[in-house]
Amino acid sequence: MSNTESFEAFFGLKVPTGNDRRELYKSQYRAIYTFKMPAQELDAAFRDVLGTSWTIKNDERVKYVGKLEVEMENQTLKVTMEDYPEAGMSALKYYTIQNYTK
Repeated sequence: MSNTESFEAFFGLKVPTGNDRRELYKSQYRAIYTFKMPAQELDAAFRDVLGTSWTIKNDERVKYVGKLEVEMENQTLKVTMEDYPEAGMSALKYYTIQNYTK
């Protein structure tokens, strides 16, 4: 997998292109991206990348900000959206759900 491909998806969940997208952090358990756009626009871009493969469940967001989970087949990922209106930016965080039992 090239750097471009790894930047485009996290466990198969695509990352929206958005305005001035930047990858702040990425590990095997989470990824953090920032965008130069309000959370409402980020939500629309995020829904576009979900397509028909992923479904939203446990959506706890208020005014596009907060936590939700997305699921495809037997895989569930946690997603957090944050809004920083004073800076004209928003953030998108993807997390894997940790399974500590062996």
